[in-house]
Amino acid sequence: MRAASVGDLLSAAFRALHGCVPFDIGAAIMLEQNLELHVITRHGAESAVNERFIEKIRSTLGTIIPVSFAKSDVVVASDSADLPAEEAEGDILQESLSAALHVENRTAGILLLFRHARPFESEEAQLLEIFAAQVAMLLAHLQAREQIQDLADTDDLTGIRNKRYFRKQLPQEMERARVYSLPLSLLMFDVDDFKDINDSFGHTIGDVVLSELCGAVRETLRPPDLFARFGGDEFAIILPHTDLGGACAVADRILDKVRQLTIPTDEEAAIRCSISIGVADYHYGDNVATELIRRADEKLYLSKRQGKNRYTA
Repeated sequence: MRAASVGDLLSAAFRALHGCVPFDIGAAIMLEQNLELHVITRHGAESAVNERFIEKIRSTLGTIIPVSFAKSDVVVASDSADLPAEEAEGDILQESLSAALHVENRTAGILLLFRHARPFESEEAQLLEIFAAQVAMLLAHLQAREQIQDLADTDDLTGIRNKRYFRKQLPQEMERARVYSLPLSLLMFDVDDFKDINDSFGHTIGDVVLSELCGAVRETLRPPDLFARFGGDEFAIILPHTDLGGACAVADRILDKVRQLTIPTDEEAAIRCSISIGVADYHYGDNVATELIRRADEKLYLSKRQGKNRYTA
C-alpha cells in the first residue's frame, strides 16, 4: 500500500479492515501531530462525528496513556464517508474497540472502531492489534519517505529550500493566485561583492556568510513564505497573499536585518555584507513561472547598477 499522506494511508487501511471487522466509524488519533484525527464512516453515519464522539476519543486516550487530554484540542485532519451504507438502529457509538500504534518503540497514535450492533469479539480485537502493527509499519515507511523527500528539497549549506523545490512550488503558487485572484510577489536577491569575500577570506568563510545571512533573512519572513537558494549566492523568496507594496515592505525589513549582521572571521576581523533585491508581483497574464522570475531578476540587476544595498520594484 503506497499513500501520499497519512490521511490517504489510513483511509485505505480502514477500508481494507472493514471487510474483516465490520464497523460504522473508524478513527485514528495521531499523538505526534498535535492530536490530529483521521475519520472514516459508513454512508449515513457522518452525523455521529460530533462532540460526544470527540469525548469518547479523549476518554479512550486516557485509558491507554496516563495523561489528561480533557483540555487538548482535537483537530479533524481528514474525514470521509467511504464505507458501505447499512441500515442501523441504536447508538452508533455503543460498542468500541481500540489498539495503539507503536512506531519505533513509541506510541504514535491510537486506532478506534465504533459500531451499533453486537460487541466486538476477542478474535476481532486480535485482528485489530495485527492491523495496528501493519499500519504502524506503513506510517514509519511514510515518515521515512517524507524525510528523504525533505532532504532532497533542502539546500545542504543553508538549510533552506533548494532551486528544485522552488521551481516546483512557484507555478503552484501562481496558479493559486490566478484561480482565487490573490496577490503574489517574488523577491530575488544576491550578496553584493560576494566574489571579493571569497577571494579575501576563503570559501569556508564565504559559506559561513551565506549560512548566517539565510538565518537572518528567515527571521523576517512569515511561515507561508518560501525562501530558497536559487544558486550560488542568489536567493528567491515567494510571498503568497502579498501585493507589490507588501513585498517592498518585506524587502525593507530584510535589508535592515542584513545591515545589522556582523560575521566574525578567523583573523579577528568581521564581515559586514549587503544584498541587492529585485521585487516583482504576479501579473494575471503571466503564463509561466519564468516570466515572473525574469522580471524579479531584471529588478535585481537594476538595484546593482544603481549602487547595490537596496531594492528595486
